[in-house]
Amino acid sequence: MKLEEFQLKPGSHFGSGRVRRFVLPDKTRITQITTFCPDLIGPGPTHLYLIEGDAVVLVDAGMPTNLAKAFFYQWRNQPMPRDVEALPPDQSEREINDGLSLAGRSLSDIDVLVITHGHPDHFLMAASLVRQGARSVAAHVLDTPEVCNPWGMLHAWVSRQEQMTATGMPPAWSAGESAKEQVYYSLNLDLMAATLKVDSPVFQDGPLTIRGSAVPGIEVKHLPGHSPGSIGLLVGKNADKVLLCGDVLLNPITPHPDNLLVYLQTLREIAKDDSIQLGFPSHGQLVRDVRTRLAFLREHHKRRLRLTYERCSEPQSVWEIATTRHYFDTFVDPGKFNFLAGLEVLVHMELLVMVHGLHRAHFRNGVQYFQSSREPFESVYERIAELVRNEKAVAIMRY
Repeated sequence: MKLEEFQLKPGSHFGSGRVRRFVLPDKTRITQITTFCPDLIGPGPTHLYLIEGDAVVLVDAGMPTNLAKAFFYQWRNQPMPRDVEALPPDQSEREINDGLSLAGRSLSDIDVLVITHGHPDHFLMAASLVRQGARSVAAHVLDTPEVCNPWGMLHAWVSRQEQMTATGMPPAWSAGESAKEQVYYSLNLDLMAATLKVDSPVFQDGPLTIRGSAVPGIEVKHLPGHSPGSIGLLVGKNADKVLLCGDVLLNPITPHPDNLLVYLQTLREIAKDDSIQLGFPSHGQLVRDVRTRLAFLREHHKRRLRLTYERCSEPQSVWEIATTRHYFDTFVDPGKFNFLAGLEVLVHMELLVMVHGLHRAHFRNGVQYFQSSREPFESVYERIAELVRNEKAVAIMRY
């Protein structure tokens, strides 16, 4: 696909603040606005996308900087770099407004704000953007419990505590300080989803609609697995299109899927659509070869399943796997709480348990340990591949 590209503003040393414009062959303009989110300890700067065609659409809202600091550093008991600590609490909000201004727009021009999924770095600034002028909010109904509930993030933390303890992961909370005190530190519900209303709920694939009218050249696609309600936007009026894919096609950031079986099925479904020529992810570089990325992700998860399976030749906990050297691209400190690393290993182990490649060997001090069946890994993986191909099996997992 021939794509015109322009840099409207360079990024900061954090990688955020950059503004880039892309013009599709049908003259639809897509402006990428990059907002602050920590890398290494987090997913990295978050891209928002302004689509200007028959309607003005903003994809994702980013995360308030003060909440990014709290979520990735303070609540997880991690040291905060001085330059991050010095950032103003509204850094990301400034970056959004600067990007819109460079595109010749303001928040009052936004016909609809589309949330790709209910993870904090994608929707926590949405309420603020609506108060400043965005007219409508669209999100998939399966992620509205997180997007619309001001206590959604806290619910996720509290509901997962026993599960995280059972993985063998160190606790998130510092000794001598209560969980409640740490959670409320820097918590500002006005900047979260307290007043966010999804008035354009998505529950099936099809054209993006605004107040009941379809927007030409923008189609919504349900891409579950990273979260139950992950969606993407297929943009373009010609045969070749681009996919604004949220976190579904990320690299080298691990996808932290909600359900690995469903995620692998989603990759398979994307591969069937020959119209998709480019991927616009929420983090990292453009996916210029979607087929190669899909093949890489399938192989990446096969390798991770193999590592998990082979490591469990003797009983292992989730946390022992997560802290195995070279399991992740970045170092996971065995002594530090790391929810995302633990969850990523857990979903791989759950899929291996599902096909009887792993079984729960025993409990010790409240921690679960898993052991492999010791059959050849390829035999185990063939059962996984069969499940991925079986749409009925995946449908059961989805719903």
